[in-house]
Amino acid sequence: MKRLLTLFWIVFFAWTYCQAEEPAGYKYWHDGKLSWDDFQDTLRLKGVPSSFNAFLKIENSKTRDGNTKTIRPEALACFDRQHSFADSVVRNENRLRLFQLKYDLLEIYRRRLQVELNLGVVGIAADNRMKQYMDLYDEQCQKAEQETESGQDEIKLQEWEFYVARELIENPAPSIPRISPRRFGYGGYIGTGASFPVGGIADYWDPAWQINLGIDLAYANTHLLCDFAVGTARTRRNIFVQSGPVNDVWLPDGHNTYTSISLGLGQQLVSTKYFALMPYAGCVWSGYSDQARIQGGRNERSTLSYSSFNWTAGICFDYRFSTTISLVPSFLRGHREIFTASIRTRLFINREQFHNFKIAPDDNGGMLRGCQLGFSISCHGFSRLLLIK
Repeated sequence: MKRLLTLFWIVFFAWTYCQAEEPAGYKYWHDGKLSWDDFQDTLRLKGVPSSFNAFLKIENSKTRDGNTKTIRPEALACFDRQHSFADSVVRNENRLRLFQLKYDLLEIYRRRLQVELNLGVVGIAADNRMKQYMDLYDEQCQKAEQETESGQDEIKLQEWEFYVARELIENPAPSIPRISPRRFGYGGYIGTGASFPVGGIADYWDPAWQINLGIDLAYANTHLLCDFAVGTARTRRNIFVQSGPVNDVWLPDGHNTYTSISLGLGQQLVSTKYFALMPYAGCVWSGYSDQARIQGGRNERSTLSYSSFNWTAGICFDYRFSTTISLVPSFLRGHREIFTASIRTRLFINREQFHNFKIAPDDNGGMLRGCQLGFSISCHGFSRLLLIK
């Protein structure tokens, strides 16, 4: 146990140290021009008076505006302060101009790589493209080093500076791509709620507390809602139930399983950054059930129930507390999307009619009518594919 704790603390402090060292160890191109203060004054390689170390890397940058978080792959041109050095005898203006030339040249390839990232190149393909750009960059750096004689040839150095400056002007840094959600969306939710019987049904059952889950499919502002809810309700009176030769009497203060499966079509009328309002209507299968032992059987049981197929209607109110725009294709589905997390409050009414309802074996049976008024509160997640322009 002590070894595990020691290993944990070593890893934790190492990670903290790396996080703290990275901003001081790297300088990015957009931070400004190089100066001799960015270089170490201690020689790292024997016989080498100076060394310039810079490279490309890809990170997933995260920005937040209110409850909206945007994740996008970003190419960075990094100068490594810790592994770049220069002896005092070579610290002259031309040598620093040559190093800045190399750094500007790296920025050109960074912009080209960013264009490809904006078009959707990710993963291994992005790493391969970055490696190819680094190979081209190294070739150009060697060529500039040779032609300018390590910065001592003023004319060649000016030619290279003019070439790089023109490339930076003609190929500005790519802007963040414009995005918009596509029409198709999908999501799901899970939560809890309750159904309160009214009408004749309230004479026989108490309210049922339920666990509900569902699927939410959408095209534009039209949503297809499939909801499943299950819970228990206490009986208030004797209820006789029969299915073929199997029958039973549900006694008062017993408990039945109350289940409802609904399919509805909704139209989102209000949709803002934080709130959404959607009424819906459709059909619902619902009912009360319990198991009864089959007489003469060997511990065999049969499910007895009163069920109904009728209409349902309701309204959904969503409080959106988080929205994530991901320009990084997901690992499982391979596309870019916008994901919204919200708390969904749903108010609904289910119409119910139980045919041939009996309270005793000698009862002739009749129609038991009523409704279920209910609510549910659930965690709702919804995604739409992104259209990148």
